[in-house]
Amino acid sequence: MEALQARIVTTVELLQRRGYAVSVPQLAQWLVGGVAETQQVQQALGSIENLCLSGGLVHACDLPQSFVERSQQRQQQHPQHCHRYWNAVLTYAASLAHHCPQVRCVALAGSMSSGGFVESDDVDFNLFVADGSRYTTYLMANILALGFALAHRHRPTDAHTQRLFLPKLMSINVIWCDSDTQPFVRQDGPLALELLLSRPLLGHAYYQRVLGNNPWLAQYFPQLLPALPETALQPTPRPAPPWLEQGSRQLTYWGWRWVMWTRRHNPEALARVAFVRRCQHPYALFEDLANTDTL
Repeated sequence: MEALQARIVTTVELLQRRGYAVSVPQLAQWLVGGVAETQQVQQALGSIENLCLSGGLVHACDLPQSFVERSQQRQQQHPQHCHRYWNAVLTYAASLAHHCPQVRCVALAGSMSSGGFVESDDVDFNLFVADGSRYTTYLMANILALGFALAHRHRPTDAHTQRLFLPKLMSINVIWCDSDTQPFVRQDGPLALELLLSRPLLGHAYYQRVLGNNPWLAQYFPQLLPALPETALQPTPRPAPPWLEQGSRQLTYWGWRWVMWTRRHNPEALARVAFVRRCQHPYALFEDLANTDTL
C-alpha cells in the first residue's frame, strides 16, 4: 500500500505541474509505475494526508479552490468543445501530412489530448520530422494554420491565445527530429508525461518506434510501452534542402519575435510562454537564439 501511495503522490505532483487535477479513474490509468485498479487507488487516497478528493478530482489539499473549480469546468466542457473542433483537427493533421512529406508523425497534445479543452484554448500538436526539417515544417505548419484561424476568427480567446489580428487555433508545441528521439536527451518524468498524454493522429507506427527507442520510459509509465509493431517502417523522408531550412528558420524566428513584441504589455501571456519554453527545453524552437527566461 505504501508503494502505491508514493506512486499516487508522484503522479499528482507531475500532473499539477502541468496544471491538471484529474478524477480517480483517470489517475489510475496515468499512474507512475503502471496502471492500477481504480478501487485500489481510491482506498490508498484515504491514507494520504496531503491529498484531497473534492468535486471528483484528486489534488493537493493546499491548492486554491479556484484551481479545482477551473479543472472541473474544463473537464465538463471538454466533450462539447472538443467535438466542435474535431473535424478541423483531423483536416489540419491531414494537411500537414500532405504538404510536409518530411513529417513522420502528427500527435495531438495539450488540453485537447488530456481532456480539458475549452473553446478559448489553442489546439496543440507535437510533430516528429526528419532531421534537417524542423523550421521548414514549422513555417509550413503556421501557413496552413492561417486558414483555420480565419475560419474560427470569432471564437473566444484568453490571454494565452490572443493575437493582434487572427486568434490562432492550431499551434505547434514541440517539433522533434529523428536524432532528438534516439533516444531523448531528456529522460525525466515531465517528458514521459508529455509522451503519455500525446495522441498520435498520423504516423502511429513511427510513434511506437520512438517509444521503443526509449526504454527509460518504463521507469515512469510502463503502460506507455506496448508491443512494437512488426511492420517495417517506411524509409526516412528526405530532409528539406539546407537553404530552405535556413531561410525558414530566419523567417519564423522574426515572426516569433514579432508575436512576442505584440505581447510585451501582457505579463500573463509572457509568463505562460516562458513556462512552456522551460518545459520544452532543450527542444524549444530558437533555443540557441533566445533567452527562455526573458520571454
